[in-house]
Amino acid sequence: MDLEKLKEKVNADEGFMRFNGIEVTHLEPGCCQCRARMEKNKENPHGIAHGGFLFTICDTVAGIAGTSLGRGVVGRSADIHFLRPGRGTAFTGKGRVVQAGHTTALCAVELYDDRDELIVSADFELFFLNRPAES
Repeated sequence: MDLEKLKEKVNADEGFMRFNGIEVTHLEPGCCQCRARMEKNKENPHGIAHGGFLFTICDTVAGIAGTSLGRGVVGRSADIHFLRPGRGTAFTGKGRVVQAGHTTALCAVELYDDRDELIVSADFELFFLNRPAES
């Protein structure tokens, strides 16, 4: 799989990512890093990043990390831990596939604020939509 083409494609064509201000900044097999801009419309009533927005970043990172293995994926389940309030102007999500089987994979994601403090830790179970290519 050409990871540079995948990175360019999702950054240019993925409307949901553009809508949420999420951009892939680094991609390698089984690993993805994204950056997301914080905006006023992504705040909760307390003036901090909405948990749904933070989850969206993590879900996007996990999905692209899984896709970087050369197969389409969808999320099957997630376990997320909000460790600190989401404050700042941007967030960086880092994800890596820690195990990939025939039909599912497990991806660990960490989300950092613009002071490089860990604010979210999450695990995503991914479901592969297609089988790997035969060699």
